[in-house]
Amino acid sequence: MTIPAHTPEWEVYFCDINERPACVSVDLAFENLAPVPEKDRAFELVVALQQPDEDGFPEDEAEWEQLEGIEEALVEEFQNSLQAAFVGKLLHDGKRSFYFYSGQEALPEVIASNIMQQFPAYTFASNTLHDPDWGLYLDFLFPEPADMQSIKNSRILHMMEEQGDEHHIPRPISHFISFPTEEDRAAFKNAAEGAGYTLVQEGENQNETNVPFSIVIAKVQAVPEEEIHTTTLGLWQLAEEFKGVYGGWQAQVVKEND
Repeated sequence: MTIPAHTPEWEVYFCDINERPACVSVDLAFENLAPVPEKDRAFELVVALQQPDEDGFPEDEAEWEQLEGIEEALVEEFQNSLQAAFVGKLLHDGKRSFYFYSGQEALPEVIASNIMQQFPAYTFASNTLHDPDWGLYLDFLFPEPADMQSIKNSRILHMMEEQGDEHHIPRPISHFISFPTEEDRAAFKNAAEGAGYTLVQEGENQNETNVPFSIVIAKVQAVPEEEIHTTTLGLWQLAEEFKGVYGGWQAQVVKEND
């Protein structure tokens, strides 16, 4: 069986796992396909780094190149021999892990062992898991909502940059939040105004039965990536305090001579 048609949509995000930093790369395009019934077995290959830095990531460029070589060999053989789905990879605590789904139980470990013979300096371990619900992908690799918002932030900023935006120039940034009740919205509004935001609009979401009461607030800010991530995370958490759902932000593209 072949992988259902999809256009890869790889993204990277950072998080903590067991109080250690982790870097997750995941193909978001499988969210709308998972679970794939014919590919009910998850395969994990864990490769120990030779020279991790204090955060557990590769210390030098040469090791990055070696890991890329392992990845290229794995993906090519798994896709050609097993029609496997390469769904993600993880850097954490001195290890690089690769994740695939296929319909095979023993063959992935055999193929991976053969490939790793090309990289004798690296020790590795592998595991195959019966995972018909794709829990490893959906519950472990896939970003949490706050991490997904950071990914969306980066996409928006990249598009703005392509249009010539100067991120350091302050401009009004609008934020969209929805609530289950008008009382929750009013309480959030008071808290947001106390944090320096101004009300732009209140309304109702006709298609959102769980959070039908919307609000748009704004503040004048620059849009460097770290500042946007901090701002959206803060509003995400503030919205949650009042049972709200943070829905994203928008801002005009601003150029130096505007």
